[in-house]
Amino acid sequence: MSPGARRPGGRSARTRAAVLTATADLLAEVGYEELTFDAIARRAGVHKTTIYRRWPAKPDLVADAARERSEQLVEVPDTGSLRGDLTALGRAVAANIGSDVGSAMTKTLVAAAATSPAVAEATHSFWAERLRLTGEIVTRATARGELPADVDANVVIEALVGALYVRLLLTGEPLDAAVADQVAGAVAAGFAVPT
Repeated sequence: MSPGARRPGGRSARTRAAVLTATADLLAEVGYEELTFDAIARRAGVHKTTIYRRWPAKPDLVADAARERSEQLVEVPDTGSLRGDLTALGRAVAANIGSDVGSAMTKTLVAAAATSPAVAEATHSFWAERLRLTGEIVTRATARGELPADVDANVVIEALVGALYVRLLLTGEPLDAAVADQVAGAVAAGFAVPT
């Protein structure tokens, strides 16, 4: 079983959820370098050996916390149209990374990935998984004839989320649903099959 892999319900699921929530919250509060298994264990109300059993290294735990947060807050929408799907996805991403915890987590992980090969590898793995999942939006749009058959799904999704991350990480401009809607509209129009 991979680090942090889900186990069926009950106490194990509650423990996993508590640890991942504590990890996300503490990562946002203290940053990656200051994040410790002791502090996570205290916050989650578990013994640190419980954490080490499931997550042998800090990058594994942090990646799983980011993955869990994304799974809970950024679902892959299926509205029946490319623009609808991109709008729903953009709004979810903006709400996630625009929140206090999401913003701090994102900034901390970007900084940590620049200096830690293990965090960089976990980040690349996280994004490969998220792009694969959200790429379904592009697959469905292509099947409906909204996008050309040869469009690169990653490029479409990256165009959407990249613009939102630029606001968070570089410009500091507002990041909200209205911005997400504008970006989604532009991406949908830019990649659409000409009519």
